[in-house]
Formats: sequence, structure tokens, C-alpha cells
Amino acid sequence: MSEKKETKTDASAENKLIHAGQEVGKVIARSTFQAEQTGKKIKKKVEDTVSRLGSSKNKKAAKAVKSPFNDQGEFALVDRMGFVAGQIFEHLSQNGEMATEELVKAIMASKNSNPMVFCAIGWLAREGKINCSADGALISLKP
Repeated sequence: MSEKKETKTDASAENKLIHAGQEVGKVIARSTFQAEQTGKKIKKKVEDTVSRLGSSKNKKAAKAVKSPFNDQGEFALVDRMGFVAGQIFEHLSQNGEMATEELVKAIMASKNSNPMVFCAIGWLAREGKINCSADGALISLKP
């Protein structure tokens, strides 16, 4: 008798679990639908804004809106350099003064090219955000 009771209890628990899973699935489906609808609304607003800026009476504003992407869909060179400069700045702020060679290796680990890292170092130096030792072996943030 106790075996039948246990199987009934197991079956009841399994049914409750299945029902709970179905309810969770419904909630996820509703939230996905709502997120999709919100995305469509945002896309429409962006398209409207872009078309408004591109209209004949707003030619100056349209020229001011420049895409950060090149024709191949990649970030333009200057924008990529800016991102790498940000990585360098963040790395130096977390780790303090370090050897240039170590800094370059650390930044290149996130799939950046050697020339891009040096361009970004130059960018930061030009903006006056970093200090370099006289021989260029050490780099640190300016206080």
C-alpha cells in the first residue's frame, strides 16, 4: 500500500513540476514578445530620427551624424584607436605604472594589433593623460 502512495506522491510532484515548467514557459514567451515589441518601437524611432535628420531642411544636422562604422561594417580606425586607448587607460588605472612591453602584451591579449596599441599610447600622450619615462620603458597615468 505504501508503494502505491509513494508512486502517487511522485506522480503528483511530477505533474506539479510539469505544470510549473509550463507556466514559466508562458511567462518567458510573454516577456520575449514584449521585448521584441519594445525593440520594434525603438527601431522605428531611430529610423524616424535618421530620416528626419536626413531631410533636405536638416542637411547640416545630417552631416554631423556620422556612423562609427566603415563600409565593411567594422569600426572606423579612429574609433578603434579610441577604444584601445580606453583599454590602456583602464589597465593603467588598475595596475599603476608598468613597463611599456608588459602593457603592450596585456592590451594585445584582447586581440589588438601592435601598431594599434602604440597609436593609442600616442593618442593618450598627446592628450596629456599618461607619463612616459625618458627612454619610454615605463608608462603611468598622470596624477
